[in-house]
Amino acid sequence: MSLVWFSERLIPTYPAGYIKVSSKKMTPFPFSKSPITELPQSPPYYVSNFGYWSGVTQYNQAGIQFLSEFAKQCGLTKKTSILEVGSGLGGSLLYWKHFFNAKKLAAINLPGEQSDFAKQLFNENGAKVDPFIEAGWEKMKTLPANTFDFVFSVDAAYHFENLEAFYRQSYRVLKPGGKLVFNIFHSDKSVRISFPILLKLFLIPPNQIKTENETKKELETIGFTIEKHLDWTKPVIEGFIQNSNQMKLSLRLFGFVLQKITKSLGLTYHYYVIKK
Repeated sequence: MSLVWFSERLIPTYPAGYIKVSSKKMTPFPFSKSPITELPQSPPYYVSNFGYWSGVTQYNQAGIQFLSEFAKQCGLTKKTSILEVGSGLGGSLLYWKHFFNAKKLAAINLPGEQSDFAKQLFNENGAKVDPFIEAGWEKMKTLPANTFDFVFSVDAAYHFENLEAFYRQSYRVLKPGGKLVFNIFHSDKSVRISFPILLKLFLIPPNQIKTENETKKELETIGFTIEKHLDWTKPVIEGFIQNSNQMKLSLRLFGFVLQKITKSLGLTYHYYVIKK
C-alpha cells in the first residue's frame, strides 16, 4: 500500500532505489516511514493510500474512509481470510481485523522500514499475521492454492512489473468464489507512453498502463468474473490533489506532480472487485 514521498530533508547518502528530483529526493515506499509523520494518522490504523475524499478534508479521515469503502464495496464479511499484497505500514490489515474480525491474516510486502514498522504494529496490537512474507508479490507462488477468501492490494498493484502474472497467482491462491480486490491506473486510450520517465517518477512500469477493455479482457481470459468496476478518479486522485494544498510542502509538491502526470497522460484511477 503506497504513495511515493518527496523528502524535504537533505540526506548525504541514501539506499539504492532512490530517484533524485532536482534538490528533492523521491523515496520508494518500502524504504521510508515518512507517511507516519508527513500525514495526519489515526493510530493504530497507519496507512499510506491516496485517501477517499468524500465529505472529508483531513487525511486521517480520508485514509480510513478509503479502507472502509474498499471493504464495503467488495462485500467483505466477518471471519474470512485475507491476503494483502503490498501491506505497507500494516494499518489496513489491522483495521479489517478489528472491524471485520478476519479469521486469518497474511501479508506480502517488500523488506524495508514499512515492513519493520508493520511487524511491530501487529505485535503491539495482538494481530497474528501468518505468513508475513518480506519480498515482492512474486512470492505468492510459495503459498498453497485455494487458501484465501480475499486477496487485497491497496495502492500497490500498479507498481507491479507483470500485472497479468499477479492476476494469475491471485486466481490460484483464492478459494472458489474468492475475490481479488485492487486499484490500478488506466490510460484513456491504447497508446504507448511517450515519456515513460514520468511514470517512473511514481514507480509505475509504463508497459503496465492499459485501457479498461484491455484489463477486463485479461482478467476474463484468466477465468475471473468482474463483479464490480468503479472509477475512483474523482473521490481519490482529484480529492487528494485538491486537499494536498493544505498539507506539508513535500505533499503539496507530490500533489502538483500527480496532477500534471495524470492530466498529461490521460490517466484515471479504478477500483476492481473480481471473482474466481
